[in-house]
Amino acid sequence: MKQKANDIQEVFKGKLSITSKELTSYFRMDSPLLSENSIRQRISRYKRAGTLVSIKNGVYAISGKTPYVPEGDSFMEKVVKIFRNAYPEINYCIWSSAWLNQLMIQQPSHYFYLLETEDDIVESAFHLLKDKEMNAWVNPGKNAIQLYVLGRKNAIIVKPLISRAPLKSIHNTRYPVLEKVLVDTFVEKQIFYFVQGQELANIFNFAFSNFSITYSKIISYARRRGIDKKIEKYIADTVNQNDIAYLND
Repeated sequence: MKQKANDIQEVFKGKLSITSKELTSYFRMDSPLLSENSIRQRISRYKRAGTLVSIKNGVYAISGKTPYVPEGDSFMEKVVKIFRNAYPEINYCIWSSAWLNQLMIQQPSHYFYLLETEDDIVESAFHLLKDKEMNAWVNPGKNAIQLYVLGRKNAIIVKPLISRAPLKSIHNTRYPVLEKVLVDTFVEKQIFYFVQGQELANIFNFAFSNFSITYSKIISYARRRGIDKKIEKYIADTVNQNDIAYLND
């Protein structure tokens, strides 16, 4: 690929949004016979690198921010190994509420894990972990989280995974992308009761300010959760306008 990230940033400098047609013209400056499939592949590479973010279908924005990279740990590896041995063909993802710490001002002293899987497997996965003497929970309320989840080592909540949720596979382990984490934190107020109000606003602002966020991915996943209009308004009202200027182009 002849064009580099800094080239595309320079060519489209000052533009809040870029259409697929404009990107196609740019790519074909060097390679006039470039196929539509090759163009889509180039756009995908720029998106993975964090240079382009998708606003909506066929519309992008330049981003100089780095992509968020999920981090696992030994406990996650242990849980995933147990789960995949029992359900090798079942979709899942795993993450930790500790991921939110780097996005927050007030740092919680405790955290928990979340294993999300297909709805009809949740109860079985819960019992599978309990049989391994893990501190596992299904749909705990705020009080249960306060008393038995937070403050307990390696507590894990097993919950349904929304279909077509945006996930990322790293070293054969599936993690949620940052866009999914933001939506889940916004909508699941019982589980994430400790990051509501101003702290939730801090999380969204830090995420948009420091990481490459694909806005269309947030809205698409939020739509599957039935809250796309709510989160659209929340982002517009809460996030620093300099970080979402491209949404108003």
